[in-house]
Amino acid sequence: MISQVKGVLSSKVVCENQDIAEIHVLADHSRTPKQIVRDIESAALIKLGTSLDHKQISVVQLGEAGKTISLPGPELQLQRINCSTSSEEIEVTVTINPGEETFAATVSGPNTRQYRLRLAAEAVLHSVEQYLGGGSKFIAADVQKIHIAGQKAIVVVISHCLGQEEEILPGIALNRGDEMEAAARATLDAINRSLGTVGR
Repeated sequence: MISQVKGVLSSKVVCENQDIAEIHVLADHSRTPKQIVRDIESAALIKLGTSLDHKQISVVQLGEAGKTISLPGPELQLQRINCSTSSEEIEVTVTINPGEETFAATVSGPNTRQYRLRLAAEAVLHSVEQYLGGGSKFIAADVQKIHIAGQKAIVVVISHCLGQEEEILPGIALNRGDEMEAAARATLDAINRSLGTVGR
C-alpha cells in the first residue's frame, strides 16, 4: 500500500507486538515529505482502518532535486533470460538488445525466491554496464513484489553511480507469469527512464 503512494520508492514497516511502531520511507523529490506522510496516513486509515501518527513515519529523499544523470543511446530491450539451477544455487544469464548488437551477463547466487529476483536485476545491470563501456556503476538497491490495480508487479530501485554523483532510478513491470523476467523488465524500465533524459 505504501509503495503505491506517489513519490515512494521503497519502504519498511517496523512492528512491535503486532502494532506498527515505525515506517521508514525512501522517496524521490517529486513531492515534499509532508505530502508523502499525509498520503500514507490517509491510505492507512481508508484501506486498513489504521490511524497513524505522523511522528511514526520518517521519509528520506535520495539524490538532489531536479538532478539527473543522462545515459547515451537507444532504449534497451530484454532479448532473453536463461536460468540454470541446483538445489542450493541458481545461475542467471540476461541478454539485452540496444539495437543490432547484444550484450549478455551471468550472475549466480542462492536459489531462494526473493534472491532470484535480485539476481535477475543484477544480471541486467551487468549487461548495461558492458553496453556503456565503463564509467557507470549500477546497484540493485531494492526489488519488491507488489499488487497494483489488481495486478501483480515487480518494482525495483536502482542506484546509478557516476563518479561522485548518484541518481536513484525506479522501475516497474507487470508480472506476466514469470517473476524473474518481470524483475529484468522492471530493471530495464528504470534504466530506460534515465535514457529518456537525452531523448529517443
